[in-house]
Amino acid sequence: MSLFDADNLEAGAALLELNWQFRASRALMTAHQLGIFQALRKPKSASEVAKKCNTDVRMTEKLLIVCCALGLVKKDNDHFSLTQLAKDMLLPESERYFGGVLDHGEMLWWGSTGLPDIVRTGGRGAAPKPPDYFISHWHEHWIWAMHGNAANGTAQWIARQLDLTERELLLDVGGGPGTYSIVLCQRFPKLKAVIWDLPQTIAIARQVVERFNMSDRISFKEGDWNNEEFGTGYDCVFMSNVMHGQGSQAETRVQQGMQALVPGGLLIVQDFLLNNDKCGPLPAALFNLMLGAYTVNEIIAIIRSAGFKDVSLIAYNARRGSGLITGICP
Repeated sequence: MSLFDADNLEAGAALLELNWQFRASRALMTAHQLGIFQALRKPKSASEVAKKCNTDVRMTEKLLIVCCALGLVKKDNDHFSLTQLAKDMLLPESERYFGGVLDHGEMLWWGSTGLPDIVRTGGRGAAPKPPDYFISHWHEHWIWAMHGNAANGTAQWIARQLDLTERELLLDVGGGPGTYSIVLCQRFPKLKAVIWDLPQTIAIARQVVERFNMSDRISFKEGDWNNEEFGTGYDCVFMSNVMHGQGSQAETRVQQGMQALVPGGLLIVQDFLLNNDKCGPLPAALFNLMLGAYTVNEIIAIIRSAGFKDVSLIAYNARRGSGLITGICP
């Protein structure tokens, strides 16, 4: 066998690269957690950043070099400053703030560290525990992570796939920070939305909606879908990432959506979805590994069984592993 003539060298090189990508992800999380990006609101030297963040000067400079390589920091002589990308995504005042994604990623990091034992035992109890701060703030980080994910491409992609021009009232079930409702209302001027979620989530959603000056068109309804119905009179219901495979009570959620809609109302479902042969794509497969995911055909069958008509996959975002499915209430 000749190594010189080996097959699949490009695929092998890509696999090697994938194996090492966690280092860049961990460096990004670390820079965020240490406050590196906020320290660079104004250009600083590595020693000035280290003093501001209470970190070691030598290692701080090395971390700043990684941030330069990631396109988040630029270097001018001995001073470092933020790129526009970092300003847009890594400062808390940014409309597209990504920090919640990185904070939530810390929880996922620890869970993934214990993945071998999880697969061996089928339970998550063997996974290492995250630091106490991240455990105590997990809900806040999770909701802000939803905003970071939605605001940086997903919500805009969904809004471009839909025609809600004549729709007037949308129910955003499990709407989290309300980012999807904000983008949909921005795109469709006649549309108003109601964000339906738990009280602690609604508290964050109010902040986000106020930040985008959408309080006149977006309202809130507190509720627990395990004990309460969604209400009635909506001409579209949006369900994003609330039906994660077996155990998510998808059948119940779809039935609740049916009851909330007027005749002719539109159900919109967005979720991580495996392809029908369950071979990918990678984002959906990874999501399925830890939480669960239906295939496209499985979720379509659930929606049809609830009585919805004209159920179809209208778009699929392979980069996110996410599908967009609609159905009409008869």
